[in-house]
Amino acid sequence: MDYTQTLILGCIVVYFIVMICIGLYASRNQSYTGFVIGSRDVGYIPTIGSLAASFRDGTGVIFWFGFGLTAGYGGLWFFLGAIVGLFFYAWIGPRIRDMAEKNEYITIGEIIRNKVGVVTERSTALIIIIFSLMVIAIQLYVSGNIFSTILGVESWIGIVSVALVVCFYLFLGGYSCVIKTDAVQFFIILSLIFVPFFFTPSSAQVLNFESIHSLGTINEIALTLIGLFFVLSSADTWQRVFSARNAKVIRRAFPISAIFLLIMTFSLIFLGMASKPFLGENVDTSTVFFQIFTGDFIFPWLQAYIAVVVMAVCMSTLDTFCYLTSATIAKNYLPERVTSTRDSYIKLSRIVMVFILAFMSVLAVTISDVILFAFNAMSLLYILAPVYILSATGILKNKSRMIDYLITISISISCLVYIYMFVNNYFAEMIMTMVPVAVNILLITTILIYNKKYK
Repeated sequence: MDYTQTLILGCIVVYFIVMICIGLYASRNQSYTGFVIGSRDVGYIPTIGSLAASFRDGTGVIFWFGFGLTAGYGGLWFFLGAIVGLFFYAWIGPRIRDMAEKNEYITIGEIIRNKVGVVTERSTALIIIIFSLMVIAIQLYVSGNIFSTILGVESWIGIVSVALVVCFYLFLGGYSCVIKTDAVQFFIILSLIFVPFFFTPSSAQVLNFESIHSLGTINEIALTLIGLFFVLSSADTWQRVFSARNAKVIRRAFPISAIFLLIMTFSLIFLGMASKPFLGENVDTSTVFFQIFTGDFIFPWLQAYIAVVVMAVCMSTLDTFCYLTSATIAKNYLPERVTSTRDSYIKLSRIVMVFILAFMSVLAVTISDVILFAFNAMSLLYILAPVYILSATGILKNKSRMIDYLITISISISCLVYIYMFVNNYFAEMIMTMVPVAVNILLITTILIYNKKYK
């Protein structure tokens, strides 16, 4: 290995050791509530950090770098929708947090079970599991390809390395460890703001604010809606509501997290802008990010730093969704007798998390186009946003078996629309990602009107 490769690998190994030490620390005197929901005592900094860190995943790094390289500020319409979504949580979150504490809810699926019914709970939980597994595979893919690009080894070596580290600290600390590592990873990711001071885009690129309209009106609308539904349909974001210390944390931390997320995004856009003269015009936006580790246009120490930041990004999202998947399976799918005691729940969660990371490491090797894969996955998740909001706010509160079945049928039809569009590659156009959720909104609205009329 040359000097640059050795430096990058050394920095990544040090980062891995830090995460393992956090896991060991989090496991000391670990309580049941700490393992499953952070004792519902998560304060401002951990909530802000975990929100911002979990929203910035490996796909986002590649996506926003590619936007900076090709479209400038055109992708920022995403944040218009995301900010609206985060303020929505700040508004309704305190009441939902109190309800979750009173009823000992851990997942949004448990609210759906209580408000709508067990059939709808199972159908939404299945979608959460499928989506979360896709997200886990994406983070492992990005991590593995960084190892592959830098060291010239097979990508599976990087994938397995990252999976083992995350598995270790999740096994020890559970949700408490997710929050603690996310808080550390947040500051690592946020520090990316200093990169433009050492690798600077031209003033013409930075000041070209006309690029905000570079994608056209339809794509601007699409990105705004994607940002909104991405935030509202993320089951892990609802868990941040459940785990917050009090109402003030929710009202302040959620909007503030949008500011830090925007700062992180600008850093990636500026990195893409600065790399443009060295990478040319004809680039594959789904893989071009990895080329910054192969060229000599960035200082070796800066390459090492960026590699560690990307690892922090991927592992932050990876541990969040791995725990979320485990909790969803345990609380929304398995019989209560299987997790009836605290020890049995923790034991089962640990087994499930190990299995998930092992299985998705195999799937990660098969991914070819990470951006397309991510957009396809998110399109499935958006279907759940209407059910989440209507259940959490109490609008969907009729626990009759008929309504439960009708909502499940609505979700199923929307999923069939999603599958049809996925198979026929309709999601190549961003606005088309909204079609399955639009179908679900229309069907649920019809059900609510029918129920009100004939109640």
